Amino acid sequence: MADNIRMDSHKLIYHPDVVAKWLAGENIYPIEIEISPSGACNHRCVFCAVDYVGYQPSFLDKETILRDIAQMSKKGLKSVICSGEGEPLLNKDMPDIANGIKKCGVDVAMSTNGVLFTKEKIEECLDAFTWIRFSIASMEEKSYEQIQQGKAGDLERVKANLSEAVRTKRDKKLKTTLGVQCLLLPENMAQLPDIAKQLQEIGIDYLTVKPYSQHLHSENTFQIDYNAMLELEEELKEYETEKFSIYFRANAMKKMHLKKCYIQCYGLPFMTHIDAKGNIWPCVAHIGTEAFCYGNIYEQTFEEIWEGRKRKKVIEQLNALDVNKVCRESCRLDEINKYLNELKHPGEHVNFI
Repeated sequence: MADNIRMDSHKLIYHPDVVAKWLAGENIYPIEIEISPSGACNHRCVFCAVDYVGYQPSFLDKETILRDIAQMSKKGLKSVICSGEGEPLLNKDMPDIANGIKKCGVDVAMSTNGVLFTKEKIEECLDAFTWIRFSIASMEEKSYEQIQQGKAGDLERVKANLSEAVRTKRDKKLKTTLGVQCLLLPENMAQLPDIAKQLQEIGIDYLTVKPYSQHLHSENTFQIDYNAMLELEEELKEYETEKFSIYFRANAMKKMHLKKCYIQCYGLPFMTHIDAKGNIWPCVAHIGTEAFCYGNIYEQTFEEIWEGRKRKKVIEQLNALDVNKVCRESCRLDEINKYLNELKHPGEHVNFI
């Protein structure tokens, strides 16, 4: 599983044809998009990066998003992640959206807090997903409620839903990868072994532990010394088995506060973000900054927006900015940007392979 997931790396190496077109200056279409089926959320996590958006009850229209995904699949789109600024399952059409994306020949995945992924929802759409990642900060009720700030009983619901998802996967012999993501905070670091132990017993495929990355506009702020937490990796690895993996993102933690080695974000053409109101953004870091909005899928098709002048103008504006000042630390595109930067600026010895 580790080689396929490449949790702390990137997968552009598997798309050399698209990278070659990019290097040649062609206007490529995204390989991956992240969509926000819902702007609302049933939790108020203390680490939420997009709290500043305001958890608005906006929901992507099923017909509109599937129209554009069908169109984009012919242009090179390979995957869609249902995540974004809210809880995807608050959109009543989420199962239909997932199944519809899969029917377009596009891989689909979802990040969720898991509270609403009930037996009924699991039966409706589990087989559509390549992977599902549950965001769980603790497996202990008091700590869970303190960090994720949901309703009483949410953790028990999540545990039950995890068990049901594992049972359904086994009974139907599905390939869907079921993982849990835990954001490492001082408040939950002592509980990580217990989290790993319980997830292994439930039958989840993996646990990934990642660092907090400050969003420039977020009202939530943390100052965390991850160097003091790196030793947790060895302790957690004791819970690994042939069927349960641990991804402790030490590389991402070590990169915190380091200056980026590239001068602009080369990765923007390869992925993009559609929020719950249908606005298309370069990435999550710029949601809400109107000057950086490419357009809206309720006003134009994705193709019209992607080929339009406004997007080209936004890219020009972004390329003029200092990535060390306007981008998040440990950004999702960081490893992609390092790779593309090397391709864009090869050294003198590259022919000596």
